[in-house]
Amino acid sequence: MQNKKRWNLFWTDEAHFHIHGYVNTQNCRIWAKENPFGNQPLPLHSEKVSMWCWFTVSFIVGPFLFEEVSPEGPVTCTVNGLCYECLLRNHVIPELQECTCMDNTIFMQDGARPHIANPVKRLLNIHFGNDRIISRHFPTN
Repeated sequence: MQNKKRWNLFWTDEAHFHIHGYVNTQNCRIWAKENPFGNQPLPLHSEKVSMWCWFTVSFIVGPFLFEEVSPEGPVTCTVNGLCYECLLRNHVIPELQECTCMDNTIFMQDGARPHIANPVKRLLNIHFGNDRIISRHFPTN
């Protein structure tokens, strides 16, 4: 992988944005003049939007929202292996194929449960092969 150009390495992650102002600091950093260790109350089941993005030094793929359409309109859904695999299969991989960068792309993700679900691992293996995937449960951890 050392011979690959850095713009062929894509980083992926998802984050939850809470509708009522709560910020999940697990995936972001907030720089402020106030006390950074102050507590912010968190409702038990806060309304939120889950979003996924893939980026490199050259461009961004996404953002994509994880949601299902109900009779009342879009509803945020839980990110699981099935919806993550659907996102990759229906949006991300076709976009990479359209950009003609599929053959030289290294796919990197963290080891969250949806990322290592069997359908996701099979799909990634088909399109990237084990040597171009950086993730838990793959040869390059």
